[in-house]
Amino acid sequence: MEKDRSTKELLQVMLDNKPFFMSGLCSWVDKLECNFIVNSHERRVLSIYIRDNKPSKWSSIDAYKNYYSPHYWSVGNIKLRLKWIKKHIKKLSK
Repeated sequence: MEKDRSTKELLQVMLDNKPFFMSGLCSWVDKLECNFIVNSHERRVLSIYIRDNKPSKWSSIDAYKNYYSPHYWSVGNIKLRLKWIKKHIKKLSK
């Protein structure tokens, strides 16, 4: 049985699979699972990490406008999501 990847590795998997992005981080993770890129345990790890590391509403105007929405940024805006992923890969590298 394969060892589950670390959160940092899983965030990198997201970066490496941008074509699966459609609307938001969580649906992106779900799509990765549906395409057998991550397993169900890894999907849960990523989903919990995303939920527990919600961006500050002060991190961008987009985050401020969507702070009480299930989406942290405007639906379909991958640019801010990529920035968030890269920030957390760096954070987890320390």
